Amino acid sequence: MDDLATPALVLGADPGPVPAGVTYARPGTPVPDQRWVTVLLSVADETELRLAVSGLPNLGRAKHVSCELASAAGPVTTVLRPEWPPLMQLVAETRGGGAQTRMTFRRPVPAAAVLVELARHTGTPAASGNRGLVVDRLAVPLDPTAVTQEVPAAVLGAGPVAATEVLARPPVVVDPGVGPLDEALLNPVGFRRDWDRGPVPLPDGDPTPALVASLRDAQAVVVGPEAEPRLVAGLSMAGVPLVGEGFAAVDLDDAMRREEHSVRLRRAALREHSSLGWRRRIGAAAGIRTAAYPSVSVLLTTRRPEMLEFALRQVSRQRGVELELVLAAHGFEPDPGLVRDHLGARACTVLHVEESTVFGDVLRAAADAAGGDVVVKMDDDDWYGPDVIADLLLARHYSGAQLVGMPAELVYLEPIATTVRRRGPSENYGAVVAGGTMALDRGLLREVGGFRPVPRHVDARLLEDVRAAGGLVYRTQGLGYVLRRAAGGHTWDTGLGYFLTRQSVAAQWRGFRPSELLEET
Repeated sequence: MDDLATPALVLGADPGPVPAGVTYARPGTPVPDQRWVTVLLSVADETELRLAVSGLPNLGRAKHVSCELASAAGPVTTVLRPEWPPLMQLVAETRGGGAQTRMTFRRPVPAAAVLVELARHTGTPAASGNRGLVVDRLAVPLDPTAVTQEVPAAVLGAGPVAATEVLARPPVVVDPGVGPLDEALLNPVGFRRDWDRGPVPLPDGDPTPALVASLRDAQAVVVGPEAEPRLVAGLSMAGVPLVGEGFAAVDLDDAMRREEHSVRLRRAALREHSSLGWRRRIGAAAGIRTAAYPSVSVLLTTRRPEMLEFALRQVSRQRGVELELVLAAHGFEPDPGLVRDHLGARACTVLHVEESTVFGDVLRAAADAAGGDVVVKMDDDDWYGPDVIADLLLARHYSGAQLVGMPAELVYLEPIATTVRRRGPSENYGAVVAGGTMALDRGLLREVGGFRPVPRHVDARLLEDVRAAGGLVYRTQGLGYVLRRAAGGHTWDTGLGYFLTRQSVAAQWRGFRPSELLEET
């Protein structure tokens, strides 16, 4: 601390005696009204960093802004905002198991804003913000952009509350429960389908990325009856398989059963305890409207009348999402009664496209007719579990990726009546995804030029265009999806041998053998 340009403000735990010219304060507490040359935030790790910046007071401007993590895999970096003055020096280094980032600007910069941006670039690029629910400063548990405001819409905890009006009503006292957990840090990214050691006991401590990383190689974590609920919820959000009293029995030696168990846990925990799910729950208790998951337009194209009813069943069974169907019938007129019988009250637009139209233009016509926030491409011959679209929306949120999809992991080879499970990771970035599971913002689809006017490889071209625009591609788990390979008729036709090589097959069964997640209702 002796080398800090003074006067300096250091936010962190009180270390005792301090050098001359240095003032210490705990994050979230008022700081002296003074001009600082240096502002340093010193915290334990990325989790504490994101919590600390959600409750920063006004720190004024400083020429030197630094962030120190006692435990870190690497230093925190950021993208400079255009309203900041030019950066003169950046030092980002690891030291002794921790990390430090030091930024020197040509002119003083709003110190709190710099620290918020540093925190925003930890974890995944998951969307952050208040999402319609503003809470009292004492909550401090939210995310890098959930900076507190003078007038809260909800106050956490119990006790008397001043009748400060907001939206023509006083704030509401609510029970925070285990509080929100940060899905940018606690999520299934990096889940392992294999394991190096058997079940391990639940460790002590808070749910952090470091703790999750230390458990990825375990077959499962055994939870006792006295386990801390916040720790259990955080590990569940990360997809760590948990077993013990109160959890469903699972055959951990079966890799697919183990992963199915993980998916069920992460779904429930992300929907309930992530910052988005928590805000929705607290907002409902307080009578405050909060952000919801986006609406979805399913783009379904088919040139096979005999597959239409099957495809409509896959769409109609989707649950937990606001959904419309855009059906592009390629070269035939579909029966409107059949469509209505399967879609019920859900919105549906039916397009008739001439048989001579190339596949890319059929998809473009469907996308142009879509009205949802997100478009999801579904194929007419593949199987979809009831939570496929809901899972895609979850992955889109916690990954922050612009395009998400599932792997073509489970494949039914129809000519030889065989199901194969293919090797390869899930829950990772930069991967190829199955074309019949791609989900992306409708606006982004328009910005990259839409589907290319080509007869085949339309999905691969779209992936290229999204990456060329700087977008991220994320592949979530695909257990609720089964790709069908018939003898012919596919725009991507590699032959059955492609799916049967020793290098690509992890498991193989006679007949149709999907994951249990496909059949759940």
